[in-house]
Amino acid sequence: MAAPDNYGQGVLVWQMTDAPSIPGAVQALADGIIPRTVMRFASASARGAALTGAYAPVEGMATYLADVNRLEVYDGASWAPPPQALTSTTSGLVVSSGFSQLDFSAYREGRTTMVDVYLTRTGGTISESGGNIADTACCTLPAGWRPTHQTINGAWDNGVVSGGFVVGTDGVCTLRSAGGDITSGTNMRLHIVFIKTT
Repeated sequence: MAAPDNYGQGVLVWQMTDAPSIPGAVQALADGIIPRTVMRFASASARGAALTGAYAPVEGMATYLADVNRLEVYDGASWAPPPQALTSTTSGLVVSSGFSQLDFSAYREGRTTMVDVYLTRTGGTISESGGNIADTACCTLPAGWRPTHQTINGAWDNGVVSGGFVVGTDGVCTLRSAGGDITSGTNMRLHIVFIKTT
């Protein structure tokens, strides 16, 4: 009678005391190994059609869907992409002249990046007119924490005045609009979320 493997994975291995049967031995091995590999399917519907009845998905099973180029893991209730490791940094921000850094943090999970910058305006007043201000570089994000495909729009505020800024693939954050003057001593919080493409 086939017995469980020595690795505790529940794979049945044909024993020397079993009646000879190459098809039976191969089938027992396949039934144990295939569900523990990354199975490939053309689509989610093809996967659903194949994994039913005795072959229904179990927790920890992994599949790759060719139509959307996505790895998914079954959690016991549904299929979902595996969770990505969360990485972060609080260093490497370069502050432009006329500003000083109060705080900086950036987080990434998979390709999604979120950046928060907290600055004080130490230079002269940046005057607003009709919501517009002179484009003013305030800081540069560290390498590895910048957009990879194009300039991204973000928002800033100081609790009273708010506006917009952009960050390019070079990491330079440029203030572009404001609801009022940005005076010396103004504390500014900048926030942006983007998807890295490489």
